[in-house]
Amino acid sequence: MTSRTRSHEAWARFYILNERNEPVQVDDHGEWSRWMEENDPVFRRTVLEAAGSTVTTRFRGVSEAAPVDTPLFITRVAGMSDPGENRSYGASSLEAALAQHERVVQQLLRGELARKGPE
Repeated sequence: MTSRTRSHEAWARFYILNERNEPVQVDDHGEWSRWMEENDPVFRRTVLEAAGSTVTTRFRGVSEAAPVDTPLFITRVAGMSDPGENRSYGASSLEAALAQHERVVQQLLRGELARKGPE
């Protein structure tokens, strides 16, 4: 019988961040787990009390092996009054993810995100 960890490893690649916050692939799931426990993968969290929502940008650290890489940085909108408006947006770099975070926050402040995704 195959363990859940083993089956997960078969379809995923694991990454940690180096000192410049750039993803580096690691082969050892244990090394990845330790890094995730010892480091805070959240880079920015913005609570928009008036909108009742939160925007969080974090390092995911896991990518599907094929056919297309999964973005390693995720910006999530949570707490919207319409659950269908809670969304996630991926980015391949921290710089792109933080820029996306700011765009999403600004669109929420202007009341635009419910009508469309981030530009």
